Amino acid sequence: MDGIVKRRTFLKQSLFGGIGASIMLGNPSSVESMIRNSEKTFRGIFPIMQTPFRDDDEIDEGVLIREVNYIIEAGGHGITWPQLASEFYVLSDEERLKTAELIVKETRGRLPVIIGVQSTNYWKTSINFAKHAESIGADGIISLPPYTSRASVDATSEYFKTLAKSVSIPIFVQNSGGRYGPAMPVDMIISIAREYPNIAYVKEEAKPVLERIEELVLKGNAVLRGVFSGDGGKNLMNELERGSSGSCPGAGSVDVFSTIFESFRAGEKENAKKIFAILYAMQSFDKIGWLAREKEILRRRGIFKNTRMRVSPYKFTCSKTVEKEFEVLFNNLKPYFKV
Repeated sequence: MDGIVKRRTFLKQSLFGGIGASIMLGNPSSVESMIRNSEKTFRGIFPIMQTPFRDDDEIDEGVLIREVNYIIEAGGHGITWPQLASEFYVLSDEERLKTAELIVKETRGRLPVIIGVQSTNYWKTSINFAKHAESIGADGIISLPPYTSRASVDATSEYFKTLAKSVSIPIFVQNSGGRYGPAMPVDMIISIAREYPNIAYVKEEAKPVLERIEELVLKGNAVLRGVFSGDGGKNLMNELERGSSGSCPGAGSVDVFSTIFESFRAGEKENAKKIFAILYAMQSFDKIGWLAREKEILRRRGIFKNTRMRVSPYKFTCSKTVEKEFEVLFNNLKPYFKV
């Protein structure tokens, strides 16, 4: 009975008038189908924006606006902020609320915007972030588990159920495992999604990633709307072969990622593999740290003014030898930049 009430509540929030009335007369499977088809399906490259900082460590809103438009012009399929690659854990609540509003406003519906709502604080903070995201017109939310409290798998399940009851927009479960919370079993994720239809997507990063993505796609086909990946997009080709819906890499090479995704979907797999081999060399270049790498790419592309971070090493820094290696990789990517 409780599950029926939850589903009816979701229907009332998501569907109106004749449509809502007609599906309430149908059988459960019809209701499920209508729910899933009543929302836009997300596919493609949904880069996680890096947060630009001025030299005084304040968020550079002008550069942030430029980053939003760069992602759109470069052919991104969505925008995600703020997650680990955005340094969310060193942003104040006020900064997160204000910047989320700025991103949604600047995007103007040109791409779907997914707002990160996890918090290093109490669950209630995440719920407030989620409600705020929905109120400003975000297209969805994404969240890590409450990892700082060392939540159990069952507590993580309850956390996502609570999120689902708090908003009606689609939710991405970021299932990273390790230091970022327990990795929920595939069957548990599907069970939650079946009970709460706005648990619609998974950003799968827990090991073994490829096997988990394939299992989520096969078992969750009638329940989940999509399975995305992360980890800098380093496994994108293998993930797409297993039915992945897309990826959430950093913003530095969004146009290259988008070209690979679109080539693969068009059946041009050899072209996708050729470009991916060049991109993989950059995405695997960890001598400067993955966050510094993304910000340096954005700086060299004229999007960012600097590589300032609020976490160590605080800016892009390396030896001349490493910088020369980086420059070769960057120049190899240039022919595939769209902006």
